[in-house]
Amino acid sequence: MMKRIPILILLFTFIFQFGNAQEIELPLGKIVDSIPTADTTASSFAIYLPQNFNQKEQWPVIFVFDHEGRGRATTQLFRTVAEEQSYIIASSNLNLKQDSLKNNLDKVAPFINQVDGMLSIDRKQVYVAGLSAGGQLATALPFLYNNVSGVLAVENAWINTEYLNTNNKFMFSAVACDSNNSMFVLEEIENYLDSKNFPTEINYYTCEKDVEWPDVDLIRNAVAGFTLNAMKEGKRTKDLILVKSLFDAEVEYAEVLRRTRNYYQAFEKLKQIEDKYEDFDIGADLRDQIRNIRRNKAFKEQRRDYRNVAASEEAKQEEYIYYMETDVVTSNFENVGWWAAQIEDLKENEEKFSGPKQKMASRLQGFLDNLSKNYYDGYVNSQATPRSKVFVSVLRTIFDKEDPEAYLNIIKIAGHDGDHETALLYLEDLLKTGFDDMEALYEIEGILDLKLSEAYNDKIREYLGEAKYYKAEG
Repeated sequence: MMKRIPILILLFTFIFQFGNAQEIELPLGKIVDSIPTADTTASSFAIYLPQNFNQKEQWPVIFVFDHEGRGRATTQLFRTVAEEQSYIIASSNLNLKQDSLKNNLDKVAPFINQVDGMLSIDRKQVYVAGLSAGGQLATALPFLYNNVSGVLAVENAWINTEYLNTNNKFMFSAVACDSNNSMFVLEEIENYLDSKNFPTEINYYTCEKDVEWPDVDLIRNAVAGFTLNAMKEGKRTKDLILVKSLFDAEVEYAEVLRRTRNYYQAFEKLKQIEDKYEDFDIGADLRDQIRNIRRNKAFKEQRRDYRNVAASEEAKQEEYIYYMETDVVTSNFENVGWWAAQIEDLKENEEKFSGPKQKMASRLQGFLDNLSKNYYDGYVNSQATPRSKVFVSVLRTIFDKEDPEAYLNIIKIAGHDGDHETALLYLEDLLKTGFDDMEALYEIEGILDLKLSEAYNDKIREYLGEAKYYKAEG
């Protein structure tokens, strides 16, 4: 931890001047948002300097990437970490959902370089964090920047094993929602990096269907891994007072799990803490806590339930992979109803059960969604037959009813082949989802006769109140 700066430093303000002669004030202990980047394609960013920040010293930094570009909100989330563990926080306002991973990597480079030029950054303690698409971006950055010391990936990550530099062993810290299928992606990457002797850690949290950041306590625990690892590698001075504070916070987190009768999760967390802090000669009494939980009858029941669910879920995934591969290759439309029934059964189980079985049902829905998306992406722009393209598109409408892309693709292919009945059927299904982009319905290529037909326009008018052709009678 950085040494304390006299209290008068809190009154100091840093002023930076950019090429357009605009001055930016960076007060200590306050979030400054909407700082423009030199390259306008990179959007703006928010920044937070902890109250003991000193420009004369080199400081660790965490670059944060939110998938929706909520720079201020994510900076606020990391604010406690900045103060307790002495980090600069710089969060991009770039909406990552609007572009590809490759293009986003190009866009964030000016943001990273600009922050590096503005402040005294410790090049040995550069960390990146991200949620969802931001997690993928953060995990990809060590492939471009060799001085990234740690990656915090929440809800998603990306890795290319062929280009992984095993000489640049950054710490990989994953945070996974235990009811989302992305948990398996994070676990797989964490296991792979661990096998290559990268320092790794994975934490779990409970979330709703919408992808969102975990709470401040879990963020603090995850970043603690970076702080401790820096101390072990000699990049940061060992601060045993800080280590004890981080340790106590994680033990308290485990205690909350125990008090809420989540004995299995508490047990796993305590084991993680024991390993995490063993190099600091702290936590000898954890063994007694672990032993006491292990003796608990409820813990044994929960552990059995988790293991049974894990085995059942793995078997179900293998079954889905086999059947979907077979159906896609043969374009087996007769099995479309079976896939729809699988989703309905999983939704019923999610409502009927609680605990591990409920979360398994939720994860399997995500698994089918991702599996069908992979086939869709692989087929729809390939040289596959129109029948195959329609089939993978139909599957997408089963697993993601709100995504208009597959519906539009079916309308295009069926309309082009003269199958107006199918095209009109999926046009109505799309409109039932609330889709109201009338221009998009008339921009579909290759179906001019269908777009000019009375039936097509009547259906659009029925749901949207107007259509381009065939005026309503009366």
